[in-house]
Amino acid sequence: MTRKFFLTRAGTLGAVAALALTACGSQATQNAQTNPSTSTSASATPAPITEGKGAASRVAITYDGGVLVYDAKDMKLLADIPKEGFLRLSDAGDNRHLVVADGNSYTFLDTGVWSVAHGDHSHYYTTAPSLSSLSLAADHTGHVIKDNGRVAAFADGTGSFAVYDPAKLTQDKRTASSLETTTVTLPKPHHGFAIPLPDNQYLVAVGDSKTRTGAAVVDAQGKTVTESPACPGVHGEAIAKDGAFTIGCTDGALVYKDGKFTKVTNPEDPYSRSGNQAGKADSQYVLADYKTDKDAKLERPEKFSIIDTVAATRTVYSLPSGVSYTFRSLARGPQGEALLLTTDGKLRIFDPATGAELGSVQLMEA
Repeated sequence: MTRKFFLTRAGTLGAVAALALTACGSQATQNAQTNPSTSTSASATPAPITEGKGAASRVAITYDGGVLVYDAKDMKLLADIPKEGFLRLSDAGDNRHLVVADGNSYTFLDTGVWSVAHGDHSHYYTTAPSLSSLSLAADHTGHVIKDNGRVAAFADGTGSFAVYDPAKLTQDKRTASSLETTTVTLPKPHHGFAIPLPDNQYLVAVGDSKTRTGAAVVDAQGKTVTESPACPGVHGEAIAKDGAFTIGCTDGALVYKDGKFTKVTNPEDPYSRSGNQAGKADSQYVLADYKTDKDAKLERPEKFSIIDTVAATRTVYSLPSGVSYTFRSLARGPQGEALLLTTDGKLRIFDPATGAELGSVQLMEA
């Protein structure tokens, strides 16, 4: 059984347990096209909308066979929505909807909580959670990434990504019945990602289904603007402060900022993979794993790293002896704290600037 957790508060949407994958190609043979995605209402009678005194919160959890949505305050089950497939959840970009990936499509889940700014205050609304029939076809669903007012949803099976405006997901307080998308198709299918940049550009990985070698920035027509070949085994990406981005390599990381790439390495470990990363848009620091066993089938690292996107450094920190973590264990706290769920059952909290452990919470047994 697979579960992914997302906490949704009106006006705020954050991942409690996040996903991270990468790999793309980027050559001038890409093309872009605009497509309207049409659908009908998910239900014949829309659920009533209620205005409340303050922000509400929801937790969405996928399982083998559907999605559960809870009230985050009292954990009351609000909806059990059937859906087949290996389900993953991503931020849809509008502080209300989640994207449910099932392997063949991206469907929009209305969590039923949102806010509307009104002068010096906001109005808060709730409605019943529902899975809309608004969806985007995608062969082998992968990463969904929001930045710069747009969302890019990648399809590994075709090496293409659909881009949409998240502000258009809601119409008259209901999930939109159609959504206009722009599609960019890369030369070859691959497990990839696309991060929307300003000026209709995208940060993508370079490679194909067998080899990944670097990263590039392409424009809306797919033409390469700039490229770095210095990132073998591209995997993992994060968004940081002041328009900086990090990309994981098997020998370090790339930092992309102000139109150029900078390679970050730790020479003492020629193989030092940071393929899973957790960034925060208001922090210059990116939390990353640190794997040094090239031949491991599934490494359980006992070190983690912090990438400083201003200094262009990657600093390595050790966990207590015998304590490790998995690639899904990295996250960021509300104040930018670096979080690691470690195999001793603790959620460990670190200062991303110094690597100092600030405390821990015993969540479960080892």
